[in-house]
Amino acid sequence: MVPATADVAPLPWRDHLAALGALRRGVAVQSSVDAADGIRARRILFSLGQPSGDMLVALDALDRFERAIVECDDPSTIEMRRRNCLVILDRLAAKGLPRAS
Repeated sequence: MVPATADVAPLPWRDHLAALGALRRGVAVQSSVDAADGIRARRILFSLGQPSGDMLVALDALDRFERAIVECDDPSTIEMRRRNCLVILDRLAAKGLPRAS
């Protein structure tokens, strides 16, 4: 089930890109799961407005990464999930960059 996004105002793309960068840096060093940080991370992703396939893939990757931490998975599994999440966040950011004509 996808949470309602009506309460999350779409950000200008430049602000969203900066927020995605902050989210990426947070995931890169994350070693524990905090509910408030999780809410902030998801708000960044939902700030695009209407849910897109790319955003849902990013949410899934973030969920899987955080679940691996909470469930005390093997460190290699946690790192694999972290790298996957980072790649998806990078791809999401790259898709929104203005294209040169």
